[in-house]
Amino acid sequence: MNLRSRKGTSLIEGAMFIPFVILLLLGMMEFGRITYTYYQLQKIMYAFARVAGSQQNINICDANNELLTQSISVARTGTGDASVEPVVLGLQASDFRIRAERYNPESDSIAECDCSSNGCDTSQGGSAPDYIFVDLANGYPVTLRIPFIPQDPIILRPSVRLPFGGS
Repeated sequence: MNLRSRKGTSLIEGAMFIPFVILLLLGMMEFGRITYTYYQLQKIMYAFARVAGSQQNINICDANNELLTQSISVARTGTGDASVEPVVLGLQASDFRIRAERYNPESDSIAECDCSSNGCDTSQGGSAPDYIFVDLANGYPVTLRIPFIPQDPIILRPSVRLPFGGS
């Protein structure tokens, strides 16, 4: 085989290999972006659970409770001002879901506590929950940005359970 033929073969092999390398690099970058977004959402859920779980006189059963909406605002934006841009774009206050939970020693499990006077609604005379569980009601959609490959969005579902220390 002569030298000219070898150069042509190397050029063709290189041209066939380059798209796979580019696709691999784009895939790694997208995986990093999705991992970072999930990590940010997990931190936001933790911040919301920590702030809401340590508030005094917070009513978890009332979605319009001022302390609860302020806790969402602190977690979502990093400040108490709800008009500030959120840390993760597109994250709305209505996306957050909080649930009161109580430990059951007989079954050694944690179960949702109903919002009633016999349950965890402190405004109706109920006792405070043992835990609060925080997540995003419908998840957070992330779409891969890889050219020429159509993708359905990936739904990220971060959640946090922390002991309730408020009253």
